[in-house]
Amino acid sequence: MTPLLLSLALTSPAQPPVYTPPVTLAPRVTLQPQITPAPVYRPVVVVPVPVVVNPVVPVPVGPRAVTLSEFSRFFTPTPGQHDVWIIHPATRQPVRVCFALPNGTLRDFEVDRRSIRFEFRNGVVDIEFRNNGTVDVRYRD
Repeated sequence: MTPLLLSLALTSPAQPPVYTPPVTLAPRVTLQPQITPAPVYRPVVVVPVPVVVNPVVPVPVGPRAVTLSEFSRFFTPTPGQHDVWIIHPATRQPVRVCFALPNGTLRDFEVDRRSIRFEFRNGVVDIEFRNNGTVDVRYRD
């Protein structure tokens, strides 16, 4: 409501006044005042609605495991320690593979169906995925 309409609504009477003509009474009749009973107000009872809060259970988010083909496309062989989660080709479960690559020039990097091979000038790192779900990391000079 705009302020103009609000001010008009508050200053003007809601209804025009009602004219009541004077009442003439017969002799010996007196007019008793009309008493209206007081309105009965019942208290309003507000019942609070129980709030159900579902507990937030954090879902453990681990590192994302990659397949061997994804590993061969995205891994950059750099010297040092590496900790990679790979989906085991035999069990289809994520396994943690930890290996260290030596300093030196990389000669060959091969990824087969069940193995990864890094061949450097000064050493070879073979990672083999076995049928029982284990991973074998071998270092050769």
